[in-house]
Amino acid sequence: MAAESIPSWQDLTNLKKRAADLQLCFSQAAQEMQSGGTPFSQALVEELATYREDFNQLRRKVQKFFSPQRQLRENSSLQDIERLLLKAEVANIPVWHHCIDLGCGVITPGGGKTSSPETEQKIGLPESLAGMTVLDVGAWDGFYSFAAEKRGAKRVLATDSFVWQSPDVGKGGFELARRVLNSQVEDMEIDVLDLSPEKVGVFDLVLLLGVLYHMRHPLLALDRVFSVTGKQLILETHVDMLNCERPAAAFYSGRELNNDPTNWFGPNALAVKGMLESAGFRDIKLVNTSQASGTCARMVFHAWR
Repeated sequence: MAAESIPSWQDLTNLKKRAADLQLCFSQAAQEMQSGGTPFSQALVEELATYREDFNQLRRKVQKFFSPQRQLRENSSLQDIERLLLKAEVANIPVWHHCIDLGCGVITPGGGKTSSPETEQKIGLPESLAGMTVLDVGAWDGFYSFAAEKRGAKRVLATDSFVWQSPDVGKGGFELARRVLNSQVEDMEIDVLDLSPEKVGVFDLVLLLGVLYHMRHPLLALDRVFSVTGKQLILETHVDMLNCERPAAAFYSGRELNNDPTNWFGPNALAVKGMLESAGFRDIKLVNTSQASGTCARMVFHAWR
């Protein structure tokens, strides 16, 4: 969207607050009229008229960004305007990985096909994270970061570097979702191998989802993740060589896995368990297996210190 759309969005936010305030004022005034016959004040009526004028001005301001095929009706609501703005901003993000419900019927078109609450259940995200701190490593658009916040986490830190620093992808999706959701999720651009208690702190729960097989140094990555895990790790990863009865890993030197040169290793379940134990984790459980094909699958592991 054009740069002018940003103040339009702020105007929308301001109008939404004014609408909520006016609704409350008229509700209170209606109760006073019913109980004591007190009429609506002239100031309140004038405030409503001003609000309607500002609303129509915003509608005209927003409309000029869109083609005649997407005209706003004369009786458009704030939600209609919000939906139109949201759709335009979402379309302006070059790549979406996560499907995030932004409200007003707008869901980001992520290739990762995430959804609530099914996806959180799939990885075994606890129903309540009240009072807990959560670190989301490789957050991308932040689906799981926002999910943890909704489940009551008192602090959530989303980290990424490869995606957020990519000129072809970037951080725009995460920042848009965080703004629209009015989220307090924090962010830090840092590589997995740079994680340490000194740099990010230690967290009750760490999420490492869809990251391990992208690591050229997976054992070192798990060492770094262990150092910032206070209690529990949830690990979701691609696995391979499931027909091997001993710990083993496939090495992808090129584009063997999904035609993606950033995929390096496909450990089997025994290897994942052994790698986690080597890093210091204990009480390791395989909690989910999906998308099985031949010797490959996706698996979710829970591990504790």
